[in-house]
Amino acid sequence: MALASSDGISVNQHFGRATRFSIFRLTDGGWEHLEDRDNSPACAGQEHADGLLEQTAEVISDCRGVAVARIGVTAMDVLLARRIFPFVLELPVEEALQVLQKSKLIHRANNP
Repeated sequence: MALASSDGISVNQHFGRATRFSIFRLTDGGWEHLEDRDNSPACAGQEHADGLLEQTAEVISDCRGVAVARIGVTAMDVLLARRIFPFVLELPVEEALQVLQKSKLIHRANNP
């Protein structure tokens, strides 16, 4: 599971503007922080480069889902084509992980 977080405390970044993703593995008993991954954002102002959206999706391609503060339709299409489920959860990291742990879309036994 990837979380778009600039500070590791809250899910606070728009998918297209995310400079960093915190990667977690969900388990039956909770979650495990695996790593943080840097990203080159696809959006500058109100415009974005579709190729960079693909590049951002590649950064989290081994994740089953991504939690973000906001996401556009084009970015959602890019993620869903890769079978990465987007979740809009502008929450503290711990609360977001609790919500994601209950999601039927996320398979806890799979990759992050």
